[in-house]
Amino acid sequence: MRHREWIERRRCIELGSGTGALAIFLRKAMNLDITTSDYNDQEIEDNIAYNCTANGITPALPHIKHSWGDAFPIPNPDWDLILASDILLYVKQYSNLIKSLSVLLKSYKPKDSQVGHLTKNEQGEGTEGLPWPAFLMSWRRRIGKEDETIFFTSCENAGLEVKHLGSRVYCIKLR
Repeated sequence: MRHREWIERRRCIELGSGTGALAIFLRKAMNLDITTSDYNDQEIEDNIAYNCTANGITPALPHIKHSWGDAFPIPNPDWDLILASDILLYVKQYSNLIKSLSVLLKSYKPKDSQVGHLTKNEQGEGTEGLPWPAFLMSWRRRIGKEDETIFFTSCENAGLEVKHLGSRVYCIKLR
């Protein structure tokens, strides 16, 4: 929330939405255009829809059933910001997550002046915002340094650039 200008007016998808808590928060706090996504499980989709209704979001946020690494179920995905929180728990899924990230980042088609996005801070000075497209992720659950290194090294090996933005917050983009 410290840099909300980095994500306002973006078209977003959240990977590994689980309960939908992050997406619901962002919709309510910023009226963000956000789609939830998790693996193909009707209970997850129903739970997110229930949580949307319980939090005054009707209709429920759009949801896409997608297992990382599988072909993306939408022919031309075009989100400019991919979000995730606490998704690095399953080391065996890292390669599938990176495969899906690469597809989503490569499928984005820039509009107008979105490439090399620049924002202004409160003093009116130019600051680097998030690139278009970007993957922004954070986590609070503790994972081992070794697992963290495996994920970020695998991202770099797949042609992705990783930038540490703060305490367990990272921006990943195409190199």
